[in-house]
Amino acid sequence: MLKTLKIFQIFLITLCFCSITKAQDSLSLFQNFKNQYDAERDFKQQIYYNPANMLDYSSSSFSELNATTFSQKDKVYRQQKGSGEKGFGVFTNSFQKLNDRKVIWGNASYENLKLKQVKWNENLDFDRVAPYISSDSVGGDIDVERYQFLGGYAQRFNKLSFGAQIGYQSQLGSRSRDPRLNNTTSELKAQLGLGYNFYKNLALGAFVEGYKYQQNSSTRFVSQLGQPLVYQMTGLGIYNNLFSGGSSILSTVNEEYSYKVGGKISNRNSQDFYILAQFGQSAMERSYRGSGNRFFYVGDLDKDLVEVEGAKFFQFNQNRVGLKVNYFSRKTKGIEYGYSNNTQLISLIYKRLSYKRDEEATTFSLFYSLNKEKFRLSFIPYYSFQEITEQRVYPNSGQKFQYNNIGASIDYVQQIATNQTLSFRPFFDYKSVSSAKNALSRPNEASINTWILNDFNYLASDITTIGANLRYDIKLEKLPTMFVSGNFIQSKIQSKNNNYSSLSVGIIF
Repeated sequence: MLKTLKIFQIFLITLCFCSITKAQDSLSLFQNFKNQYDAERDFKQQIYYNPANMLDYSSSSFSELNATTFSQKDKVYRQQKGSGEKGFGVFTNSFQKLNDRKVIWGNASYENLKLKQVKWNENLDFDRVAPYISSDSVGGDIDVERYQFLGGYAQRFNKLSFGAQIGYQSQLGSRSRDPRLNNTTSELKAQLGLGYNFYKNLALGAFVEGYKYQQNSSTRFVSQLGQPLVYQMTGLGIYNNLFSGGSSILSTVNEEYSYKVGGKISNRNSQDFYILAQFGQSAMERSYRGSGNRFFYVGDLDKDLVEVEGAKFFQFNQNRVGLKVNYFSRKTKGIEYGYSNNTQLISLIYKRLSYKRDEEATTFSLFYSLNKEKFRLSFIPYYSFQEITEQRVYPNSGQKFQYNNIGASIDYVQQIATNQTLSFRPFFDYKSVSSAKNALSRPNEASINTWILNDFNYLASDITTIGANLRYDIKLEKLPTMFVSGNFIQSKIQSKNNNYSSLSVGIIF
């Protein structure tokens, strides 16, 4: 019943979007396509994190509804994330200009997928909750349902603009064999933004965001024979001895609160230049349910985020050129709790900083676009340098990586008839490991030791990725525009290939 209700909610939102959609017959299919899938808009997508800037998102309204089937098969992978996934999804999004001063937008989706061969991880959203996860040496496939919806509104009052956005996302994860997993996640996010045209063609903007995230996890065993240990990991193969074991039911809760603030200066619609910065903090608590339904804190994760980006654009007749620089930093601190191992009474004896992870990345990107009457060509090359340092104490252990990424993407759209378009988007990315060092503490358990070394070898491997998307759109009389799209990505790592493919069919308005 719950699953049916969620699917119904997604399609109800879709119908609401479709009911307010306005026809755009005054423009050709090719012109509508270029506006709806604008490569430059994707290039500077960070400015739309402020909902007030959505007033300049598009010059016309549009909506899309599609169904997608996808499959990822990896031969080399991180065991905590699995060997790939397979499933389908229904996605819809809409942007509506009510008038020159008011816009609304929204999107919704439903996905049903299977995560393959997940091992050493009994939690969803691994990158978010790691290193404080539940782990075991058996694992298995995880069935996941994921649904999401978001809506926003923005309005301009002379020189002042205002925007608001709210979104919700949830997941249901389960496994039908031992260890039997039952996970639910929920995230509620709200954003408010302001913009002000303060001098001639210059504008200032600011936004604030807050969200709450929670994950409830339980692992149980039906078989009473040969149960594997379920470890409460605390990073780099180290685990909490007191709360690790083979109980029939193990329950944990991850709860996170976060905020983010940001500002921007640009010309009025960010066409010529912009400079933006955002800062954020989050705090996550992980607790474990012991006997008597008493919860004990296992660890806290505190994260600090800084991001700065600037871009400048130039127009030469039908040629448009842009340069963008982005700096990103995330610092994570893990605080762990220690308890007395007394069978009569478990009491807290210490709380200390035991884990740190620092990530920094600087990216340089170029943008070139040529617009002609019947085609558009965009070319976006980039280079980034990334450094990740992960360490813990008690016991001392750590690893450090430095990466160089170089790549490029091409976006080519061709009008092949007044009612037909063809788009082709190939890309290339090469991730080079310039430095990989570790001083990992070796656990006594051979299986954990093997897992940690395999994980390091994966993170220390070069990856070459190529891919392409091919899409065909056609507009028939008295019907909305229909499209079919295929996507293929291949990554080569350790002389083996990981493959991803998807097929989508849909309509646009």
